[in-house]
Amino acid sequence: MNDIYRPPLTKDESTLLILKEVLHHNTDVCKLIIHKKNTIEAKETMEYYYDRWENIAGSHYRLHATHDGLYSLIWDASTYTVKKDHNLMFYNLTGISYQIIELLHELIKLNRIDSENSRIEDYKEWIEHDDKLYSFLADKITIAMKTIKI
Repeated sequence: MNDIYRPPLTKDESTLLILKEVLHHNTDVCKLIIHKKNTIEAKETMEYYYDRWENIAGSHYRLHATHDGLYSLIWDASTYTVKKDHNLMFYNLTGISYQIIELLHELIKLNRIDSENSRIEDYKEWIEHDDKLYSFLADKITIAMKTIKI
C-alpha cells in the first residue's frame, strides 16, 4: 500500500487532461485554450463584483447620505417609530433594509472595547440592552418591508 499523499488535480490540470485527449496531445493549443478560458473567467468575475459593489454598496451609501428624518427610531423600550426605506434599491437587491445594516453598524461601534463608553461601569449590560432594543426594531422593520410589493 502506497500512503503518499497526492493532491487532487486543479481545474486547469483536469481541463488540460481532457483537452489533450480531444486535441491529440497538442499541448500548446491546450494551454492557449486554458489561458483564454482563465482570462475570460477573471474578466467576468471582476465585472460581477464591480457590479455588486456599484449596485449594493453604492445604493447603501446613497441611502445613508439621504436618510435624514426618514429612518425608524426607538423612543423607549415599548415605543418605536417604524418607517419603510425611502428608496428601495438596496432592499430590492439584497432583501434587507438598509436600516438594519445601520443598526448592526451601530452595535459594532458601541461594542468596541477601546471606545470611551467601555469605561462605564455597567457597559456590558447597556450593550445587551441596546442589542435587544435594536433586535426588536429590526424585526419590526423587516415586517414593514415585507408589506412592500416589489
